[in-house]
Amino acid sequence: MPFEFKLPDLGEGITEAQVLAWKVAPGQHVAAFDPLCEVESAKAAVELTAPVAGTVVERRFAEGDVAQRGDTLVVIDTANGSAPNEPEPEPEPKWFGIVGTPPASTNRVRAAPLVRKLARERGIDLDTVVGSGPQGRVRTADLDAPAPPVESTSTVPLRGLRKSIADHMLEAWQHAPQVTSMDLLDVTELVRARDSLLRSAEQDGIRLTYLPFFVKAAIEALRVVPEANAVLDEQQQAILLRQDYHIGIATAVPGGLVVPVVRHADRLTVLELAREIDRLVTAARERRGSPSDQTGSTFTITSFGGLPGSALFATPILNYPEVAILGLGRIDWQPRVVDGQVVPRQCIGASFTFDHRVLDGEAAGRFTAALKRYVEQPLEFLLTLR
Repeated sequence: MPFEFKLPDLGEGITEAQVLAWKVAPGQHVAAFDPLCEVESAKAAVELTAPVAGTVVERRFAEGDVAQRGDTLVVIDTANGSAPNEPEPEPEPKWFGIVGTPPASTNRVRAAPLVRKLARERGIDLDTVVGSGPQGRVRTADLDAPAPPVESTSTVPLRGLRKSIADHMLEAWQHAPQVTSMDLLDVTELVRARDSLLRSAEQDGIRLTYLPFFVKAAIEALRVVPEANAVLDEQQQAILLRQDYHIGIATAVPGGLVVPVVRHADRLTVLELAREIDRLVTAARERRGSPSDQTGSTFTITSFGGLPGSALFATPILNYPEVAILGLGRIDWQPRVVDGQVVPRQCIGASFTFDHRVLDGEAAGRFTAALKRYVEQPLEFLLTLR
């Protein structure tokens, strides 16, 4: 049967070569590895050898002609590939290197003919060799390098809650220029106040965390900086100040993050806030929360202090279209100067991210100052009780 021997990939992006000299003539028998012709590219002259045994039927190019990569140079009849007194060849032609029609993977590798020949002799699959030359070209020295380890990967589809979170975060990042200011707050007195109230809360069946205190403090800070409790209406080109305080509590759940909302949080006591936060967070984590529980927030608080390896500070992304979000880190002992003396104090990192189109550094400073006042001096809450 006829076998078409084509101009192979000569490496380094070479696409054509000139036929310098033929080594065979029509009717001549050739064995595998017998020279067929010599061609010259822009880089070097190369002798091409037969990949199969058989009889030369036709030469498609004359000496001096230029052939393109993939052009048929010579046709070999392999029906009677054995010369007299030679054993019968294998039923299917073998691939012997840079000549003939190479496997699909070979053409993807950039390597000179000599490199391909050495790889063949050493039993090296060039597909597994990382080339150190230009454009990943495989050099002789690369054949001595160990093969790279095979990496295993797994695929996790981006869908459901994770896809919704990804879309929401991207929308927030694309729509709002976000800046984060940070401060370290001394919560030593808050820790003492909470510790003294724990037993009373437990008697009422309430789990009292630090979060209700921060919700109260954040609401007072929002009263000082009402622009932080707002949305930017891009169509009207107007800042819409919200009169209600619906505080979102970012909550980690299996598969992602949701934000249940404490509605009219300003009307609740600290104990009532603790009870409502616990109800909403528990329902969200058990997938019992209703959609209405997770919409309509005007300001969001995210607490990452209880997470493994938690940091003091972070740069939380806005819960768009809100214009501000408060991030709370872990409570940790820090050295502080009190009355001229360096003493250990319990501190928390507060990260305030805001939409720079609505707020600036001055407003962010006023918000943090108000938050600090109520957190560091929890008795200040008594002045705001109604």
